[in-house]
Amino acid sequence: MEETKNIRKELRRLEDVVDSIERKLHHTAGLLGLIRSGMERLNKQDDTYEISSVIVLEEYLLAINDTEIAKIQTMLTEIKERF
Repeated sequence: MEETKNIRKELRRLEDVVDSIERKLHHTAGLLGLIRSGMERLNKQDDTYEISSVIVLEEYLLAINDTEIAKIQTMLTEIKERF
């Protein structure tokens, strides 16, 4: 019984960590969007190598957030249901 309580507690902590990572990825992608906008205004063009790199990085972080983090959350939910 005690072991089950500890596992539940650790699963909640793990969920908190995953939520924190999700927020950080989302915020970082948002900051990259702001950086891209600023670079486009400064350069007066939107097709430079640097801007394209920022766009790719932003899209990559959002994809991680949408797929991998969602998978981890689903796995955690399944594990929690077992306990």
